[in-house]
Amino acid sequence: MYMANHAGRFRRTPLFALLLAAGMFLFAVGGAPVAQAQQPRVITFDEALRIALDQNTEVQQSGNDVQLSARQVFQRRMNFFPSFSMSTNGSRGSGFAQDQAGNTIPFTSQNLSGSVSGQINLFDGFSNIASLRQSQHALQASELAYDQTRQTVAFNVANNFLLYVNGEQLVLIQKENLEAQRQLLSQIEEFVNVGSRPISDLYQQQAATAQAELDVLTAERDAELSKARLIQVLQLDPRDEYEFVAPRYEDVPVAPQDYNLQELFDIAFASRDDLAAQEARVRAAQQGIRMAKSTYWPRVDFGGSYRSNYSPDIDESFRDQLDANRGNSLGFSISYPIFDGFSRAAQVQQAEVQYRNAMLEMENLKQNAALQVRQGYLEYEAARKSLEVSETQVLAAERALEASQNRYNVGAGTLVELTQSQAQYVAAVSNRVQAQYNFLFQSKLVDFFVGRLDLSTPLFD
Repeated sequence: MYMANHAGRFRRTPLFALLLAAGMFLFAVGGAPVAQAQQPRVITFDEALRIALDQNTEVQQSGNDVQLSARQVFQRRMNFFPSFSMSTNGSRGSGFAQDQAGNTIPFTSQNLSGSVSGQINLFDGFSNIASLRQSQHALQASELAYDQTRQTVAFNVANNFLLYVNGEQLVLIQKENLEAQRQLLSQIEEFVNVGSRPISDLYQQQAATAQAELDVLTAERDAELSKARLIQVLQLDPRDEYEFVAPRYEDVPVAPQDYNLQELFDIAFASRDDLAAQEARVRAAQQGIRMAKSTYWPRVDFGGSYRSNYSPDIDESFRDQLDANRGNSLGFSISYPIFDGFSRAAQVQQAEVQYRNAMLEMENLKQNAALQVRQGYLEYEAARKSLEVSETQVLAAERALEASQNRYNVGAGTLVELTQSQAQYVAAVSNRVQAQYNFLFQSKLVDFFVGRLDLSTPLFD
């Protein structure tokens, strides 16, 4: 009679609802708490996501690339402004000279000169324009790559949260099974004592209870390994203690959706940041060709300078000397290489090769994106069907367990039959947990593959 009650209690536990709801989050580790010298740091899923986005080295490197690209854009803009330079030169000399009477006399001379010059490019074959546009496209690509990196990191954190949640739920399932086996063992001991069951049933149940204890230890070990991987993904100090928590199931409703594969393809090609970033790199490569071809045009510059000098040996004031010795110049310069060892042609060819490679990479990314979308769609559909089947399996296994328990209690069934029913029920419950976890993962995997993972909103709302 106990097993029937136990099966009903097992079914009513919030275990399954908690996993389905928490899907992306982590539950506190089950079991008796262990006294520790320091209190564990409590981390929710939202906090874990923030930690990952703040501390992940790939995100930081991608952010540095954005800053570098922005600086390059600024530098290319400055190429449109004139350049100025200033120089000064001072000298002091000494020696001997003869005066008109033929006498040798020592002398010293001092001189100070300075100049200011400026130059601005008037025409360079549109190289400056192409250079600026290339840097702007590169900046856009860096920004999109940064967003893609953040999405990837967030998705990895979510996946590892799900893995640990799944592991924690399996620990709870195995503990429930262990408790059931122990109570069944007590029941069989009573049957054996009164002689209504053979001693072999007791030995068999003792072995089943020992196996259930081993299953709990294995599940706890796997859960701890998942926790260690989560700590690694978050780049936390592994020497500290952490407690990962999740919100209630009611806070994270999840419902199956009907997807159209062709629509998913269209959304992915229009929304994925990696495709948009590569398109920007293709445009940057086009401007690289334009820059290379600009060398076939002459270069025209306009410049000017102002100069003067001063010598303390001359009996005139500093201001008068500067005014008397001043000079300036204005002029144009036109340059065009006649023969450069075919370096210009080589530069153009290199730029064209880079453009073709960028186009090939674009096609490769599109192919991979389409395959990922198709794979995500198929796996989502399989996960949804598996979830439906697992629900049916749990109900069937629960009823079979209740029937086997009743038959065993009245002496119409064997312990082997009851043990098999119990094992099938535990397997069905475990499969449902796995199916719930997999469904949550695949639902977000579809969003990730089509580029709809919005980090400005909760991943699970």
